[in-house]
Amino acid sequence: MITKSKTKIIATIGPASWDNEILSQMINNGMRIARINASFADPEELTRVATQIRTISPRISLMIDTQGGKIRVINIHNDIEVKNSAKLSSNEYPGVIQISYKTLAEDIKIGDKILIDDGNIELVTESINNDIVECKVIQEGILKSNKTVAIPSLNLHLPVLTERDKIGIRSAIENKYDFISLSFVKNKEDIKEVRNIIGNSNIKIISKIENKEGVDNFDEILSETDGIMIARGDLAVETPYEKVPILQKQFIYKCRAVGKPVIVATQMLESMRENIKPTRAEISDVSNAVMDGTDAIMLSAETSTGKHPVESVITMNTIASETEKYMQTTKIYGHTDASDEVDEICRNTCDISESISLKGIVVISKTGRTVASISRHRPNIPIWSISNSIERIRQDNIFFGVNTYFMREFPQDRDLLIDAVVDTVYSHGDLDLSDKIAIISGSSIRHNSTDATLEIVNVKDVLSR
Repeated sequence: MITKSKTKIIATIGPASWDNEILSQMINNGMRIARINASFADPEELTRVATQIRTISPRISLMIDTQGGKIRVINIHNDIEVKNSAKLSSNEYPGVIQISYKTLAEDIKIGDKILIDDGNIELVTESINNDIVECKVIQEGILKSNKTVAIPSLNLHLPVLTERDKIGIRSAIENKYDFISLSFVKNKEDIKEVRNIIGNSNIKIISKIENKEGVDNFDEILSETDGIMIARGDLAVETPYEKVPILQKQFIYKCRAVGKPVIVATQMLESMRENIKPTRAEISDVSNAVMDGTDAIMLSAETSTGKHPVESVITMNTIASETEKYMQTTKIYGHTDASDEVDEICRNTCDISESISLKGIVVISKTGRTVASISRHRPNIPIWSISNSIERIRQDNIFFGVNTYFMREFPQDRDLLIDAVVDTVYSHGDLDLSDKIAIISGSSIRHNSTDATLEIVNVKDVLSR
């Protein structure tokens, strides 16, 4: 088994990766989170894939990605080659591409651009005849059903969730998914709407930033969501593409400042859908996302429908691991959901880890807030998160540099707790007796829920007690 990168790898599951052996190899080579795209998966598939992955490894996190309020190509049963000219309509006609936007012919104007499949196919409107829009093809391509359609000149008012999404989310909750990746988030009200649907479930919401409104309202979205995905496909269609690299860096910094996980996604190793090796530009893209400080990087079609799903995971893990060798701890300022005291302890622990030769940082946390606070500084040494909750372990899985361990019970006596925690990490082969580690845990003062305690211990001293 290879050394897994500190930057977490999310891989999309589809026909190319349904096989048990393929999934096992993807997990062994660095996949930490499995993403299922609800645009293509029905509740039965959500259940089947969840059961399959949980059987192989219950430690792997599950993420459902919603379809969202987006125009899409519908009712295509066979691939279509789009070239020279094309006709679009919200109704179904022979030889006409049907899309899901009901008032297309009423709203669109001659000369408007229509971008399909993340802009891989580009059309320009030439004429409008009743409910059929006739277009000139600027960029040719092969069209499949369910691909996204963007019309940058129109201000669309679409719901954040489709009825299909609501069914998928309920299925994901029943199957104990860990994350909802919420498409086309425009503002914090979209997130509140989803929270009303999930009710008492502890499933975490990852808001996808992929349109102009999401960019404009990023700060309020960040305040309400549990995490962010920078979905560069539609983002580069809905906003000027040359701005996307800068937005990526700005969004990553803002997420780190408040201790919320951030994912960089879309076309990271796009050429590996067909090829066994990535392009040089893709290698640089993955490496730069890691250097920007992202928590996770995501594979989409590369692992869901591509020819080389396992090789794609190996490649991403190799690039990220090599880049991380040259990265330094970068302290960051800002308030997380933890207390000010915990934030300060975590920041100072990163200082200590550089002045004292520490092997790693152990975090004993029931809520995950301390894990988020320490991870945002991107320490060079491992973070070991200890929890008595399987759910907590899978949700901490998304944070940079965090390795998770399960303990069925936490002893009430503090000394016994420290003994058990160190023994857990040691028994997995991550520590030697000569190692020195930092341990951050809750205060030993009864009813004190805001403070934390930092200890520096020698492993042999703990295990020999």
